[in-house]
Amino acid sequence: MKKKQSRIENLISKFLLLHNRKIDLSLDRINRLNKDLKINLANLQSKTITVSGTNGKWSTAKTISSIFEAAGYKVDLFTSPHVQNYTERFVFESKEVSEEILFNLLSEVRLKNSSNPITVFELLTSAFYFYSATKSKSDIVIAENGLFQRYDSVASIGHHLMNVTCSIGLDHLDWLPDGKKNIDQIIIEKMSNINSSNIVVAKQSDSQVLNKIERKIKNNQANKIIFSKDYNYETNNSGFLYKDNFGSIQLPKPNLLGEHQISNTACAISAVRNLKNFKIKDEHIINGIRSIKNMRGRLQIIDKGPLKKIAPTNTILCDVAHNPSAGNVIKKYLDTLDKKKEIYMVCGMMKNKIHKEFISNFKIVNEILAIDIPNNNNCIKKEELKKIVEEIGIKARVSNSIKDAVKYIANKDKNSVIFIVGSIFLIGEVLNLS
Repeated sequence: MKKKQSRIENLISKFLLLHNRKIDLSLDRINRLNKDLKINLANLQSKTITVSGTNGKWSTAKTISSIFEAAGYKVDLFTSPHVQNYTERFVFESKEVSEEILFNLLSEVRLKNSSNPITVFELLTSAFYFYSATKSKSDIVIAENGLFQRYDSVASIGHHLMNVTCSIGLDHLDWLPDGKKNIDQIIIEKMSNINSSNIVVAKQSDSQVLNKIERKIKNNQANKIIFSKDYNYETNNSGFLYKDNFGSIQLPKPNLLGEHQISNTACAISAVRNLKNFKIKDEHIINGIRSIKNMRGRLQIIDKGPLKKIAPTNTILCDVAHNPSAGNVIKKYLDTLDKKKEIYMVCGMMKNKIHKEFISNFKIVNEILAIDIPNNNNCIKKEELKKIVEEIGIKARVSNSIKDAVKYIANKDKNSVIFIVGSIFLIGEVLNLS
Protein backbone atom coordinates (compact mmCIF):
# COMPACT_ATOMS: atom_id res chain seq x y z
CA MET A 1 0.00 0.00 0.00
CA LYS A 2 1.38 3.39 -1.05
CA LYS A 3 2.18 5.66 1.87
CA LYS A 4 0.26 8.94 2.09
CA GLN A 5 2.49 11.95 1.53
CA SER A 6 2.95 14.52 4.28
CA ARG A 7 2.56 18.15 3.24
CA ILE A 8 6.35 18.55 3.34
CA GLU A 9 6.74 15.56 1.02
CA ASN A 10 4.07 17.03 -1.22
CA LEU A 11 5.99 20.31 -1.33
CA ILE A 12 9.23 18.45 -2.09
CA SER A 13 7.51 16.68 -5.00
CA LYS A 14 6.87 20.11 -6.51
CA PHE A 15 10.56 20.98 -6.15
CA LEU A 16 11.36 17.97 -8.31
CA LEU A 17 9.64 19.68 -11.22
CA LEU A 18 12.05 22.62 -11.12
CA HIS A 19 14.98 20.77 -12.69
CA ASN A 20 15.19 17.84 -15.09
CA ARG A 21 17.88 16.09 -13.04
CA LYS A 22 17.49 14.92 -9.45
CA ILE A 23 21.24 15.41 -8.91
CA ASP A 24 23.29 17.83 -11.00
CA LEU A 25 26.75 18.49 -9.61
CA SER A 26 27.27 22.25 -9.87
CA LEU A 27 27.34 25.22 -7.50
CA ASP A 28 25.86 27.72 -9.97
CA ARG A 29 22.20 27.26 -9.03
CA ILE A 30 22.65 27.27 -5.26
CA ASN A 31 25.03 30.23 -5.39
CA ARG A 32 22.29 32.11 -7.26
CA LEU A 33 19.64 31.13 -4.71
CA ASN A 34 21.90 31.98 -1.74
CA LYS A 35 22.37 35.41 -3.31
CA ASP A 36 18.65 35.88 -3.99
CA LEU A 37 17.92 35.01 -0.35
CA LYS A 38 20.56 37.53 0.73
CA ILE A 39 22.21 34.96 2.98
CA ASN A 40 25.12 36.54 4.85
CA LEU A 41 27.44 33.55 4.48
CA ALA A 42 30.27 35.51 6.11
CA ASN A 43 28.39 35.30 9.42
CA LEU A 44 28.30 31.50 9.13
CA GLN A 45 31.74 30.75 7.71
CA SER A 46 33.70 31.34 10.92
CA LYS A 47 31.57 28.82 12.83
CA THR A 48 30.81 26.19 10.16
CA ILE A 49 32.16 22.64 10.11
CA THR A 50 31.46 20.57 6.99
CA VAL A 51 31.53 16.78 7.19
CA SER A 52 32.34 14.81 4.04
CA GLY A 53 33.39 11.28 3.09
CA THR A 54 31.52 8.07 2.24
CA ASN A 55 30.74 6.39 5.56
CA GLY A 56 30.42 7.57 9.15
CA LYS A 57 29.34 11.13 8.34
CA TRP A 58 26.13 11.14 10.38
CA SER A 59 27.76 9.47 13.39
CA THR A 60 30.73 11.85 13.30
CA ALA A 61 28.59 14.95 12.83
CA LYS A 62 26.24 13.85 15.61
CA THR A 63 29.16 13.22 17.98
CA ILE A 64 30.71 16.62 17.26
CA SER A 65 27.31 18.19 17.90
CA SER A 66 26.81 16.24 21.12
CA ILE A 67 30.21 17.30 22.50
CA PHE A 68 29.51 20.98 21.77
CA GLU A 69 26.10 20.67 23.41
CA ALA A 70 27.66 19.06 26.50
CA ALA A 71 29.85 22.18 26.76
CA GLY A 72 26.77 24.43 26.66
CA TYR A 73 26.92 25.52 23.01
CA LYS A 74 23.90 25.70 20.70
CA VAL A 75 24.33 23.78 17.45
CA ASP A 76 22.75 23.97 13.99
CA LEU A 77 23.06 20.58 12.27
CA PHE A 78 22.26 19.69 8.64
CA THR A 79 22.40 16.01 7.68
CA SER A 80 21.18 13.90 4.77
CA PRO A 81 19.42 11.84 3.75
CA HIS A 82 16.79 11.42 6.43
CA VAL A 83 15.72 8.00 7.69
CA GLN A 84 12.05 8.70 8.42
CA ASN A 85 11.19 12.42 8.23
CA TYR A 86 12.59 15.49 6.49
CA THR A 87 12.68 17.28 9.85
CA GLU A 88 15.61 15.04 10.86
CA ARG A 89 17.81 16.96 8.42
CA PHE A 90 17.29 20.32 10.13
CA VAL A 91 18.44 20.97 13.69
CA PHE A 92 18.55 24.59 14.85
CA GLU A 93 19.87 25.64 18.26
CA SER A 94 20.19 21.94 19.16
CA LYS A 95 16.49 21.17 18.51
CA GLU A 96 15.06 19.25 15.54
CA VAL A 97 12.84 21.61 13.61
CA SER A 98 9.06 21.13 13.75
CA GLU A 99 7.10 20.18 10.64
CA GLU A 100 5.33 23.54 10.77
CA ILE A 101 8.53 25.59 10.85
CA LEU A 102 10.16 23.47 8.14
CA PHE A 103 7.11 23.71 5.87
CA ASN A 104 7.05 27.49 6.26
CA LEU A 105 10.80 27.73 5.69
CA LEU A 106 10.73 25.65 2.52
CA SER A 107 7.68 27.56 1.26
CA GLU A 108 9.51 30.85 1.78
CA VAL A 109 12.60 29.62 -0.05
CA ARG A 110 10.48 28.16 -2.85
CA LEU A 111 8.77 31.55 -3.31
CA LYS A 112 12.13 33.30 -3.58
CA ASN A 113 13.47 30.71 -6.01
CA SER A 114 10.34 31.07 -8.17
CA SER A 115 10.53 28.77 -11.20
CA ASN A 116 14.31 28.88 -11.54
CA PRO A 117 15.99 25.49 -12.09
CA ILE A 118 17.32 23.96 -8.89
CA THR A 119 17.64 20.47 -7.41
CA VAL A 120 15.89 19.42 -4.22
CA PHE A 121 19.15 19.03 -2.28
CA GLU A 122 20.34 22.47 -3.40
CA LEU A 123 17.10 24.04 -2.22
CA LEU A 124 17.20 22.20 1.12
CA THR A 125 20.83 23.24 1.68
CA SER A 126 20.09 26.86 0.86
CA ALA A 127 17.09 26.76 3.20
CA PHE A 128 19.32 25.49 6.02
CA TYR A 129 21.92 28.22 5.49
CA PHE A 130 19.15 30.85 5.19
CA TYR A 131 17.53 29.93 8.52
CA SER A 132 20.89 29.48 10.25
CA ALA A 133 22.08 32.92 9.11
CA THR A 134 18.87 34.87 9.72
CA LYS A 135 16.95 33.23 12.55
CA SER A 136 19.14 30.84 14.52
CA LYS A 137 21.29 31.96 17.43
CA SER A 138 23.62 28.99 17.30
CA ASP A 139 27.26 28.99 18.32
CA ILE A 140 28.39 26.37 15.80
CA VAL A 141 27.06 25.10 12.45
CA ILE A 142 27.67 21.54 11.23
CA ALA A 143 26.73 20.63 7.66
CA GLU A 144 27.04 17.15 6.17
CA ASN A 145 27.94 16.98 2.50
CA GLY A 146 25.66 15.00 0.21
CA LEU A 147 27.23 13.53 -2.92
CA PHE A 148 31.04 13.97 -3.12
CA GLN A 149 32.28 17.39 -1.99
CA ARG A 150 33.75 19.81 -4.49
CA TYR A 151 30.47 20.45 -6.40
CA ASP A 152 28.17 19.55 -3.51
CA SER A 153 25.66 22.17 -2.37
CA VAL A 154 27.13 22.32 1.13
CA ALA A 155 30.36 23.69 -0.39
CA SER A 156 28.46 26.86 -1.32
CA ILE A 157 29.30 28.08 2.20
CA GLY A 158 32.70 29.14 0.82
CA HIS A 159 35.76 29.37 3.07
CA HIS A 160 34.78 28.00 6.46
CA LEU A 161 36.14 26.92 9.81
CA MET A 162 36.78 23.20 9.33
CA ASN A 163 36.21 20.23 7.05
CA VAL A 164 36.06 16.76 8.58
CA THR A 165 36.65 13.96 6.08
CA CYS A 166 35.32 10.60 7.22
CA SER A 167 36.05 7.17 5.76
CA ILE A 168 36.12 7.18 1.94
CA GLY A 169 35.06 4.14 -0.08
CA LEU A 170 33.33 3.02 -3.26
CA ASP A 171 29.82 4.40 -3.72
CA HIS A 172 27.81 6.48 -6.21
CA LEU A 173 29.88 5.12 -9.09
CA ASP A 174 27.06 5.94 -11.52
CA TRP A 175 27.94 9.63 -11.11
CA LEU A 176 31.55 9.11 -12.20
CA PRO A 177 32.73 9.11 -15.84
CA ASP A 178 33.53 5.84 -17.60
CA GLY A 179 37.08 4.72 -16.92
CA LYS A 180 37.13 6.62 -13.63
CA LYS A 181 34.73 4.58 -11.51
CA ASN A 182 37.35 3.88 -8.85
CA ILE A 183 38.59 4.97 -5.44
CA ASP A 184 41.14 7.37 -6.94
CA GLN A 185 38.43 9.40 -8.68
CA ILE A 186 36.27 9.36 -5.55
CA ILE A 187 39.19 10.79 -3.57
CA ILE A 188 39.53 13.52 -6.19
CA GLU A 189 35.82 14.35 -5.88
CA LYS A 190 35.87 14.26 -2.08
CA MET A 191 39.16 16.07 -1.46
CA SER A 192 39.55 18.63 -4.26
CA ASN A 193 39.12 22.33 -3.51
CA ILE A 194 38.33 21.92 0.18
CA ASN A 195 37.90 25.54 1.23
CA SER A 196 38.44 25.58 4.98
CA SER A 197 40.92 26.70 7.62
CA ASN A 198 41.29 23.18 9.04
CA ILE A 199 40.99 19.67 7.58
CA VAL A 200 40.57 16.63 9.83
CA VAL A 201 41.00 13.23 8.15
CA ALA A 202 39.54 10.12 9.79
CA LYS A 203 40.91 6.60 9.90
CA GLN A 204 40.44 4.93 6.50
CA SER A 205 39.81 1.35 5.40
CA ASP A 206 43.54 0.92 4.73
CA SER A 207 46.78 2.91 4.72
CA GLN A 208 46.79 3.22 0.92
CA VAL A 209 43.56 5.22 0.93
CA LEU A 210 44.85 7.41 3.77
CA ASN A 211 48.11 8.05 1.91
CA LYS A 212 46.24 8.99 -1.28
CA ILE A 213 44.08 11.44 0.66
CA GLU A 214 47.11 12.98 2.29
CA ARG A 215 48.83 13.42 -1.08
CA LYS A 216 45.70 14.99 -2.55
CA ILE A 217 45.54 17.72 0.11
CA LYS A 218 49.31 18.22 0.35
CA ASN A 219 49.15 21.65 -1.30
CA ASN A 220 46.01 22.78 0.51
CA GLN A 221 46.93 25.63 2.86
CA ALA A 222 44.61 24.47 5.63
CA ASN A 223 45.89 23.19 8.95
CA LYS A 224 45.77 19.40 8.55
CA ILE A 225 45.00 16.89 11.30
CA ILE A 226 45.55 13.37 9.96
CA PHE A 227 44.69 10.09 11.67
CA SER A 228 47.77 8.12 12.87
CA LYS A 229 49.99 11.15 12.34
CA ASP A 230 48.27 13.80 14.51
CA TYR A 231 45.83 11.71 16.53
CA ASN A 232 45.22 8.06 17.30
CA TYR A 233 43.44 5.74 19.71
CA GLU A 234 43.78 2.36 21.39
CA THR A 235 40.87 0.23 22.54
CA ASN A 236 40.95 -1.27 26.05
CA ASN A 237 38.61 -2.90 28.57
CA SER A 238 37.35 0.48 29.78
CA GLY A 239 36.63 1.84 26.31
CA PHE A 240 39.43 3.52 24.41
CA LEU A 241 42.42 5.77 24.99
CA TYR A 242 42.40 8.80 22.68
CA LYS A 243 45.80 10.43 21.99
CA ASP A 244 46.83 13.57 20.13
CA ASN A 245 49.35 16.42 20.34
CA PHE A 246 47.44 17.92 23.29
CA GLY A 247 47.59 14.79 25.42
CA SER A 248 45.48 11.72 26.03
CA ILE A 249 42.01 10.95 27.43
CA GLN A 250 40.56 7.67 28.62
CA LEU A 251 37.05 7.48 27.21
CA PRO A 252 34.04 5.17 27.43
CA LYS A 253 32.84 3.29 24.37
CA PRO A 254 30.22 5.28 22.45
CA ASN A 255 26.58 4.22 22.73
CA LEU A 256 26.58 3.56 18.99
CA LEU A 257 27.40 -0.12 18.37
CA GLY A 258 30.42 -1.38 16.44
CA GLU A 259 34.17 -0.86 16.67
CA HIS A 260 33.96 1.51 13.66
CA GLN A 261 32.06 3.96 15.88
CA ILE A 262 35.17 4.33 18.04
CA SER A 263 37.00 5.53 14.92
CA ASN A 264 34.17 7.98 14.14
CA THR A 265 34.19 9.21 17.73
CA ALA A 266 37.96 9.69 17.72
CA CYS A 267 37.66 11.76 14.55
CA ALA A 268 34.97 13.93 16.16
CA ILE A 269 37.15 14.43 19.24
CA SER A 270 40.09 15.45 17.09
CA ALA A 271 37.88 18.04 15.40
CA VAL A 272 36.68 19.71 18.60
CA ARG A 273 40.11 19.63 20.28
CA ASN A 274 41.61 21.51 17.34
CA LEU A 275 39.12 24.39 17.61
CA LYS A 276 40.72 26.48 20.33
CA ASN A 277 38.17 29.32 20.20
CA PHE A 278 35.70 26.98 21.88
CA LYS A 279 36.12 25.93 25.49
CA ILE A 280 35.83 22.16 25.25
CA LYS A 281 37.00 20.24 28.34
CA ASP A 282 37.60 16.51 28.76
CA GLU A 283 34.40 16.20 30.80
CA HIS A 284 32.42 17.69 27.90
CA ILE A 285 33.86 15.10 25.54
CA ILE A 286 32.99 12.25 27.92
CA ASN A 287 29.47 13.55 28.56
CA GLY A 288 28.95 14.22 24.86
CA ILE A 289 29.84 10.64 23.94
CA ARG A 290 27.57 9.24 26.63
CA SER A 291 24.58 11.40 25.70
CA ILE A 292 24.03 10.07 22.16
CA LYS A 293 20.88 7.96 22.36
CA ASN A 294 19.16 7.99 18.98
CA MET A 295 20.87 5.53 16.62
CA ARG A 296 18.88 6.59 13.50
CA GLY A 297 19.28 3.12 11.98
CA ARG A 298 22.98 2.69 12.79
CA LEU A 299 23.18 -0.87 14.17
CA GLN A 300 19.91 -0.16 15.92
CA ILE A 301 18.18 -2.88 17.89
CA ILE A 302 14.42 -3.09 17.28
CA ASP A 303 12.98 -3.93 20.71
CA LYS A 304 9.35 -2.84 20.33
CA GLY A 305 6.56 -2.50 17.79
CA PRO A 306 4.95 -4.86 15.24
CA LEU A 307 8.19 -6.50 14.10
CA LYS A 308 9.15 -7.37 17.66
CA LYS A 309 5.68 -8.81 18.24
CA ILE A 310 6.21 -11.08 15.23
CA ALA A 311 9.62 -12.20 16.52
CA PRO A 312 9.56 -11.69 20.32
CA THR A 313 12.50 -13.99 21.11
CA ASN A 314 14.69 -13.01 18.15
CA THR A 315 17.25 -10.22 18.18
CA ILE A 316 16.22 -7.77 15.45
CA LEU A 317 19.00 -5.47 14.26
CA CYS A 318 19.03 -2.96 11.41
CA ASP A 319 21.61 -0.78 9.70
CA VAL A 320 21.60 1.75 6.85
CA ALA A 321 24.82 0.34 5.30
CA HIS A 322 24.63 0.04 1.50
CA ASN A 323 28.16 0.10 0.06
CA PRO A 324 31.07 -2.38 0.22
CA SER A 325 33.19 -0.62 2.83
CA ALA A 326 30.20 -0.05 5.11
CA GLY A 327 29.27 -3.70 4.65
CA ASN A 328 32.76 -4.70 5.73
CA VAL A 329 32.64 -2.83 9.05
CA ILE A 330 29.13 -4.14 9.76
CA LYS A 331 30.33 -7.69 9.05
CA LYS A 332 33.04 -7.19 11.68
CA TYR A 333 30.35 -6.31 14.20
CA LEU A 334 28.31 -9.39 13.29
CA ASP A 335 31.46 -11.47 13.91
CA THR A 336 31.33 -10.37 17.56
CA LEU A 337 27.82 -11.73 18.18
CA ASP A 338 26.94 -14.95 20.00
CA LYS A 339 28.26 -17.79 17.81
CA LYS A 340 25.47 -20.05 19.08
CA LYS A 341 22.89 -17.90 17.30
CA GLU A 342 22.35 -18.14 13.54
CA ILE A 343 22.14 -14.87 11.60
CA TYR A 344 19.48 -14.35 8.95
CA MET A 345 19.55 -11.28 6.74
CA VAL A 346 16.72 -9.28 5.19
CA CYS A 347 18.08 -7.17 2.34
CA GLY A 348 16.66 -4.55 -0.01
CA MET A 349 18.86 -2.23 -2.09
CA MET A 350 18.68 0.58 -4.61
CA LYS A 351 19.35 -0.23 -8.29
CA ASN A 352 22.50 1.89 -8.51
CA LYS A 353 24.42 0.27 -5.66
CA ILE A 354 27.37 -2.14 -5.86
CA HIS A 355 25.27 -5.15 -4.94
CA LYS A 356 27.65 -8.08 -5.33
CA GLU A 357 30.57 -6.51 -3.48
CA PHE A 358 28.29 -5.33 -0.67
CA ILE A 359 26.54 -8.66 -0.16
CA SER A 360 29.83 -10.60 -0.41
CA ASN A 361 30.65 -9.27 3.05
CA PHE A 362 27.89 -11.37 4.57
CA LYS A 363 28.86 -14.97 3.81
CA ILE A 364 28.58 -15.64 7.54
CA VAL A 365 24.76 -15.41 7.43
CA ASN A 366 22.60 -18.52 7.23
CA GLU A 367 20.21 -17.18 4.60
CA ILE A 368 19.32 -13.88 2.91
CA LEU A 369 15.72 -12.85 2.25
CA ALA A 370 15.57 -10.44 -0.68
CA ILE A 371 12.74 -7.90 -0.66
CA ASP A 372 11.61 -4.84 -2.61
CA ILE A 373 11.99 -1.62 -0.64
CA PRO A 374 8.43 -0.48 0.16
CA ASN A 375 7.23 2.78 -1.43
CA ASN A 376 10.32 2.99 -3.63
CA ASN A 377 10.44 2.74 -7.43
CA ASN A 378 14.24 2.83 -7.68
CA CYS A 379 15.09 -0.33 -5.80
CA ILE A 380 16.49 -3.47 -7.37
CA LYS A 381 13.73 -6.07 -7.73
CA LYS A 382 13.83 -8.84 -5.16
CA GLU A 383 14.10 -11.58 -7.81
CA GLU A 384 17.20 -9.97 -9.31
CA LEU A 385 18.73 -9.41 -5.88
CA LYS A 386 18.10 -13.07 -5.00
CA LYS A 387 20.04 -14.15 -8.10
CA ILE A 388 23.02 -12.00 -7.07
CA VAL A 389 22.96 -13.50 -3.57
CA GLU A 390 22.90 -17.04 -4.97
CA GLU A 391 25.76 -16.27 -7.37
CA ILE A 392 27.83 -15.31 -4.34
CA GLY A 393 27.06 -18.70 -2.80
CA ILE A 394 24.67 -17.66 -0.04
CA LYS A 395 21.30 -19.37 0.39
CA ALA A 396 18.50 -16.98 -0.65
CA ARG A 397 14.77 -16.60 -1.07
CA VAL A 398 12.41 -13.74 -1.84
CA SER A 399 9.84 -12.31 0.51
CA ASN A 400 6.91 -10.01 -0.22
CA SER A 401 7.38 -7.64 2.70
CA ILE A 402 9.50 -6.79 5.73
CA LYS A 403 6.89 -8.39 8.01
CA ASP A 404 6.72 -11.56 5.93
CA ALA A 405 10.52 -11.88 5.99
CA VAL A 406 10.68 -11.42 9.76
CA LYS A 407 7.82 -13.90 10.25
CA TYR A 408 9.55 -16.53 8.08
CA ILE A 409 12.79 -16.24 10.04
CA ALA A 410 11.05 -16.24 13.44
CA ASN A 411 9.15 -19.41 12.52
CA LYS A 412 12.33 -21.07 11.28
CA ASP A 413 14.56 -20.13 14.23
CA LYS A 414 13.05 -18.25 17.17
CA ASN A 415 16.45 -17.60 18.78
CA SER A 416 18.29 -16.27 15.72
CA VAL A 417 19.51 -12.77 14.89
CA ILE A 418 17.42 -11.03 12.23
CA PHE A 419 19.61 -8.47 10.50
CA ILE A 420 17.92 -5.95 8.15
CA VAL A 421 20.23 -3.98 5.86
CA GLY A 422 20.92 -2.58 2.39
CA SER A 423 19.42 0.91 2.14
CA ILE A 424 18.58 3.92 4.27
CA PHE A 425 15.16 3.86 2.58
CA LEU A 426 14.58 0.27 3.72
CA ILE A 427 15.57 1.11 7.30
CA GLY A 428 13.23 4.10 7.25
CA GLU A 429 10.40 1.70 6.48
CA VAL A 430 11.59 -0.65 9.25
CA LEU A 431 11.58 2.18 11.80
CA ASN A 432 8.18 3.36 10.58
CA LEU A 433 6.90 -0.10 11.53
CA SER A 434 8.45 0.22 14.98
